[in-house]
Amino acid sequence: YISDSRKNSYVNTAKEIIGGARNKVNEGNLGIYGTDITYYIPVKFIKTENSSRSPYGEFAKEAAYVGVTYDGSGYNYYWISADETGHGVKNITKEDYLDVEDIVSDIDPNEIKSTVESTGIGDRTQIKILQEDGTWKDVEGGATNNISEDSGNQEKDPPPIVCKKATSLHTATCNRNDGYGCGATGQAGFGHTITYGYIASGNPSPGDAYDCKVTADGDFNERFYYVGSSGDKSFLIYHKNMNGQAMYAYDSSGQNWHGPTTAYQYLPSTSDWNNPGILAPGTRNIRNDKGTRTVDNGNTTIDQFTYTNKAARFLTYQELVSACGFEWVEFEGYLNSCTWLMEKIGEYEGTSGAYGYWLEGPHYEDNYNASLVRGYTRRVSYGESHITNSRGVRPVITIYTASIEN
Repeated sequence: YISDSRKNSYVNTAKEIIGGARNKVNEGNLGIYGTDITYYIPVKFIKTENSSRSPYGEFAKEAAYVGVTYDGSGYNYYWISADETGHGVKNITKEDYLDVEDIVSDIDPNEIKSTVESTGIGDRTQIKILQEDGTWKDVEGGATNNISEDSGNQEKDPPPIVCKKATSLHTATCNRNDGYGCGATGQAGFGHTITYGYIASGNPSPGDAYDCKVTADGDFNERFYYVGSSGDKSFLIYHKNMNGQAMYAYDSSGQNWHGPTTAYQYLPSTSDWNNPGILAPGTRNIRNDKGTRTVDNGNTTIDQFTYTNKAARFLTYQELVSACGFEWVEFEGYLNSCTWLMEKIGEYEGTSGAYGYWLEGPHYEDNYNASLVRGYTRRVSYGESHITNSRGVRPVITIYTASIEN
């Protein structure tokens, strides 16, 4: 029996290693420019932030590769592997299609080596394998068989249902009477009832309430709100913060280009939320509030950030803007139409608790501030991430859209 959580970990490890290969290719030193060549990079030559072993054991010698093709304008990446326990991905699979269903056991590592040394991707006739000295070894005879460039996009069983449409909505009493928070113009006045989210009707829309199953053997009893989707995946935000307060989003030195290195520790782990239908965030190319990979007004490039062993991530500024229908949300009251993002925020409801929660990206204009949702003024603001401790951490899960049952 192969546990689903370990399968998820295998896929995340593979995608992190593919990210390392992408960085290596983008440096330009490998000379991958042949449009008739299938390039294979052994995993052992790829550096990653975390360990490059599988969750079952070390990758077997000459039995784990990242495949790379160039079409004249860009690159595609593929994966095939076996570890020393025989677990892995037996067929060459495009990065976009890797999932837990591809992880099998009892693979002969020699089969992987043989597949790589004979298989071209697309109609490419030549095969090259990277050597330890950085040169490419030509496989004698080239490709004797070929696979589709869209390899891995075969019909698969539908993913498990993770979230079901809510049949009732959460409510709270407004305890602000000072013109701010829930007492603001257009919001519930003091003593009145705040209703969070919407009952879904048809395809999911931002703010629709869903009850989700976060553990493999649990029930559909955790409230989330639909935020948006990308491709065949959707993301939903939890209805409350996971912790009371997180002092820093980034490290205490204020170096926000490293990603949310401190606050992310409060997110649920893949052991806490172990439903295999939840897709671990893995390594992400985080963006600032302007959507670019820089801070200090463009002077410092933001690092990739890996959510090590985490089942969820932070909401991005761009996702929030898209869900709320505004180009900018830094102005007071701009989140009045998205109150579902502010459930259980103390400064919004007029109760105790953190006054907001961190977003994933840093602020474009400096090298220490982070973006956050603030309930008091119903907007996105920027906090000095290395000073105050009144921010919370609110998880966002990613699941296949087909895992949402209406």
